[in-house]
Amino acid sequence: MSILAGSNSKTWAGAIFVVSVAAVLYFLTAAHDIVVGDSPELITAAATLGVAHEPGYPLFTMLGHLFSCLSVGSIPFRVNLLSVICHGATVGVIYLTANRLTRSHLAALIAALLLAVNRTFWSWSLVAEVFPLNDLIAATLILFLLAWNEQPQQYALLFMSAFLAGLGLTNHQTIVLLGPASCFILWQQRSILRERPTLLLVAAVSFFAGLLPYAYIPWASAHHPTYNWGNVSSISDLIDVIRRRTYGSSHLVSVPGYTGGSVIARIIALLASFGLTTLLFIAVGLIAAYRQARSYFWFGLVGFLLAGPFFVWITNLNLATAPSALFVLQRFFLLPQVILAPFVAFGFLWIANLIGRYWRRTVVNASLIVTAMTAVSIMLRVAMDYGRIDQSRNFIERRFTEDVWRTVESGSILIARGDIAFALMYFQKVEHIGADTELVLLPLLSTRWYVQQLRDQHRNITIPFDRYDGISNNLKKVIEANSNRPFCIVGTIGSDDHSLDENYWPYQRGLLLVVEPRSKNIPPEQMIQENERFFDSYHLPSPAAIRTDTFEADIMTMYAWPAFRIANDCATVGLRDHARKWYQRALAINPQFPKAREALARLEH
Repeated sequence: MSILAGSNSKTWAGAIFVVSVAAVLYFLTAAHDIVVGDSPELITAAATLGVAHEPGYPLFTMLGHLFSCLSVGSIPFRVNLLSVICHGATVGVIYLTANRLTRSHLAALIAALLLAVNRTFWSWSLVAEVFPLNDLIAATLILFLLAWNEQPQQYALLFMSAFLAGLGLTNHQTIVLLGPASCFILWQQRSILRERPTLLLVAAVSFFAGLLPYAYIPWASAHHPTYNWGNVSSISDLIDVIRRRTYGSSHLVSVPGYTGGSVIARIIALLASFGLTTLLFIAVGLIAAYRQARSYFWFGLVGFLLAGPFFVWITNLNLATAPSALFVLQRFFLLPQVILAPFVAFGFLWIANLIGRYWRRTVVNASLIVTAMTAVSIMLRVAMDYGRIDQSRNFIERRFTEDVWRTVESGSILIARGDIAFALMYFQKVEHIGADTELVLLPLLSTRWYVQQLRDQHRNITIPFDRYDGISNNLKKVIEANSNRPFCIVGTIGSDDHSLDENYWPYQRGLLLVVEPRSKNIPPEQMIQENERFFDSYHLPSPAAIRTDTFEADIMTMYAWPAFRIANDCATVGLRDHARKWYQRALAINPQFPKAREALARLEH
């Protein structure tokens, strides 16, 4: 490793320092439980040695499983620690890269710490996600490539870079966006590659060696884990998972309402995620790097343009119409931040030199001035963001999921979709809660592999078709094929399936909609009494505790909407006092619920 950082003890001391600062900060604020997003699903796959959603994330799953075996805290906390360590180490790699480029320990320290306390980077360091591991691999790949570009006779650096490129693809495919920038470095050293063409052959072998974690997917699938996305049993199945066939290879999401919108708005959101201080240093740093390290300038610029503006353009996410779209998109801002982070060091030195020349003082004094100002900025950022970012006491997803399971009648078939589906699955697969309930993830019911998996794992449920389409193969057929089982829905089934409209009606039972035949009548008094009991037992979150820019806003809605529906039912049958009470309850859960406020106003008049 002396090739990368030299034998200077200050370099290693600086790297250890920034890693320690970041790791302690992330450890103190890391989530101790499941949170909204992909985290519950990824933890489930890791804990059970299963297969996560496409493209499978085998490297994360294997590492996550090792962390799940630790003897500290809960299983979610253990897997969350993988992100803590990966992003802490990423900060250290950024320090080494910036120090190598600028030969300034102080500038490298500033670059690393500004990245460490960046609001987006910090937030995604606290939960089980594939992005921190992706950032670590990408940052290390960049360091190896730049080191090889400076020392082209050190062939091991080239081979390690190729291996990391392959390894990165087994974790997150956005690392491919570094491909053109990496090819630019290869072009820079084309004379050596022409003289020794075997270097490219060995690099290619190293790259394919990095892809070996993909072998985990068919291995895991063959062992029939409790969670097994894709049910891979052939090479074609594996290829379908890798190329994200269910989602579409060129789409981030395909949910109606989430697509379209202004690409300018997405690029502005990307730039805003850096923070004003960091953006200033980067802007100046790009100018300085163009003058002092032109190869790195072009490498970083090409990498950023593809991983940043180009990627947010092709995601086609609509930030205006989808409230949580930015939450979905912002995790993809991490790689551009990692790519540009070393430019902060160039900007720091350039500004220090400017101040030194303007004040006719030494550069050392000017550096201290800029350092002091930046240090104040960093400390203010930590102080202002700590409470907002801290996830150590966030149990909102757990408590909501527990409330759902508490509401489910024994022996039910539970239909779920959206973010809550994976949290319910985590409870069932990992903590073995709700084992007597058949949990069906509605979005996956349209795939043959999932239908077959349901049949194999749940012998007590009958799926009368090979693929759900909401039209001819619909939920009515599932209900009629399992007529002896209670059938309930959490959330919504969407607007495509109308098969239940004619013969069934939705009875609000706490957080669930129970599908009842129209011939069955439930007195309003019974409905009110039963729901009073449920809502009194629920762990309703405080509106102030909800992070409304995340899927936690959906949890607040899923608590408030049943209360609103019960109020409407009471108003329909003339129970005005009960209706008023339930409208007020809905507003207490979600004060920003316009329909409930409007309905209450109409009731009062």
